[in-house]
Amino acid sequence: MAYTKADPGSRRDAIIEAAARQFAKAGYDATTMRDIASLTGMLPGSLYYHFRSKEELFAAVHEEAIQKICDSVVRAIDPAADPWTRLEQAASGYLESMLMHDSVYAGIIVTEFPRRRSRNLREQLISHRQRFERLFADIVDELPLKDGVDRSYWRLALLGMLAWTYVWYRPGGDPPKVIAQTMVRMLRNDTAQADS
Repeated sequence: MAYTKADPGSRRDAIIEAAARQFAKAGYDATTMRDIASLTGMLPGSLYYHFRSKEELFAAVHEEAIQKICDSVVRAIDPAADPWTRLEQAASGYLESMLMHDSVYAGIIVTEFPRRRSRNLREQLISHRQRFERLFADIVDELPLKDGVDRSYWRLALLGMLAWTYVWYRPGGDPPKVIAQTMVRMLRNDTAQADS
């Protein structure tokens, strides 16, 4: 992708897109602002008009990644459906975004961990992730689970299973929707109340 003259908003978008590709390819630590500038066709100093630092740019890329996945999850959910169906839909929306549509952005979320970053950046990344996790927490809170099932751990187990598909998924196998439904049903089989 090469930069073309356009309004400042699209310049910022072009920088975020280029940064996402570079961060996904080389990782945060190995990526320089010069690398990103090269992808956009801009001078390295021009990036600082839009972002004061690589850290600030990474936070913007991470927020965009979370937003893309959140949008996909929300679009997939039928608010009128029962909680189990909504959870399958949410999981499917997550995997569709991560594996099919926004894999470059998803790779950043899956491979860059907040604890390895400065306190300021870590807090921003955690805040982004909490916004995404809240979509699932709200549904899990409504599930008819057996007494004694810890809903926080249940949700984290599901999200961990879903996130790990980014590592092992290969096109040509089961589609994301089938994977999502299978994972939700695996957890449901052992933890749902008998009549649900």
